[in-house]
Amino acid sequence: MSTVMSARLLACAAALVLAATGCSSSVDPNDPARLNRPQNDGANGDVQGVHVRDAFLLGEMSTASPAASPAASPAGRQALYAVLISNRDRPDLLERVTVEGGGTVRLAGPVELRPYEAATRPDQPIGMASGIPGNYVPMTFTFRDAGAVRMAVPVMARQGRFASLPPSPTGTPTPTSTPSPKRSGPTPKPTVPPEHATREPG
Repeated sequence: MSTVMSARLLACAAALVLAATGCSSSVDPNDPARLNRPQNDGANGDVQGVHVRDAFLLGEMSTASPAASPAASPAGRQALYAVLISNRDRPDLLERVTVEGGGTVRLAGPVELRPYEAATRPDQPIGMASGIPGNYVPMTFTFRDAGAVRMAVPVMARQGRFASLPPSPTGTPTPTSTPSPKRSGPTPKPTVPPEHATREPG
């Protein structure tokens, strides 16, 4: 893939994130600093040609006062948002998101990354987190082929541009798969392909 095509891909991705944040479109779309670190309120990271942009957690309700934690929500859950962009020439897959210091993330479903495309939208969460402490959370996004990238993901209050975002992914998060006991004889055919099963953080 040429450098020009790569720059165009990231320029489109930056425009996608900037459109969600309501930033001015007068910014030079070819500015390398913005292509690699677009101005947004979330976390940004890169690993082997996969780019994570504007990653953040969002509670189910706005905080009652400035002194309250933005992590507060009726069910103690937060939606995980992130724009995932592939700059690779082969498909990849977001396998899991893990949290340091307590808490878990369950993906709403398999997040497949096609070559040179954005795999997710800035206005749709990719999973749900629970038991998350603090306002900045060390999280690791692990991809099947590209590897892992660690970021400090902020927890946002439901106000401003975040007020109208969905509080949870469309549908119900895929139940975590549980390994079955080993049996003698032929292995039964699984009802859900392994690549579509949500994985628990390792």
